Amino acid sequence: MSPQSYNEGIQYLELMFRQMSAATDTVRRLFIVPQPAYDSYIRANSHLLEANPYADLLYLETQTPLEGKGSTLFMPYYGAMYEAGALTPLSKTKVVLIGANPHTKTVAEAMQGFTDGFAADHIVPDHSLDEKELKTVYLSEQADGGFSISDTTAMRLMDGWEADEMELLVPVCDGAYNTFNRLNNALMWPFSMVGIDIDDEAYYYKPFSAVKHIDRAVALCIGQWLSDEGMPKHQTLGLASGYTEVVMHSEWWTYEEETDEAVFSAIHEEAIRKEAEHEK
Repeated sequence: MSPQSYNEGIQYLELMFRQMSAATDTVRRLFIVPQPAYDSYIRANSHLLEANPYADLLYLETQTPLEGKGSTLFMPYYGAMYEAGALTPLSKTKVVLIGANPHTKTVAEAMQGFTDGFAADHIVPDHSLDEKELKTVYLSEQADGGFSISDTTAMRLMDGWEADEMELLVPVCDGAYNTFNRLNNALMWPFSMVGIDIDDEAYYYKPFSAVKHIDRAVALCIGQWLSDEGMPKHQTLGLASGYTEVVMHSEWWTYEEETDEAVFSAIHEEAIRKEAEHEK
């Protein structure tokens, strides 16, 4: 189910909780919710599934376990985004970091990770005398806003960034990412871009992608659900476990291969440490 609005999403949730809690057969049902915008509703109603021993819930992208029935999964993005930020000066030095809004926790942590990595002094670009410059932009100040953007608004922003001679866009804004990506391609790529959440190597001018392997994580959870032990009440899968990572597109790098390996390895190990510290 892909609701077109928050209210439609609540209607879907009401329907699924009602049907799953009332079912009297022995069919096993797992309801997966990957959207933190519905957090308060899920926490207030997950106990309803206790009426059906064959019904279960998997709620993604939260650090806080459910008090009622159901399991939670968190995929921290701080480490992968830290690594992306630290690697960026190898490709570009004038960067626009675009967030949906400052209130969504997953967005805020991804933005902070990239900012911290970009500020670290791992790499002195050998292809440019420019100092590093990071411009941070939020598309909305509303708690659930900024995940979509009109072409007109996106074009206005991109025109301004091009006038400022910015080089790379890092859009941490879900559906709005697709708008920036599509327009950038249509305009013959005035910017490089970092792929967010998925590996975007198929599109032009992507030096690397910061990837969340949500498909692998969900497959793991379904396997656990089908097992005798069931799903853990809560689990965290991040950079150290390989469920998030930076996928580099080698044609964009200018360092020698031996230097690449040493630099990339050092940054990756530090990003793992930084994520562990951040999670504490």
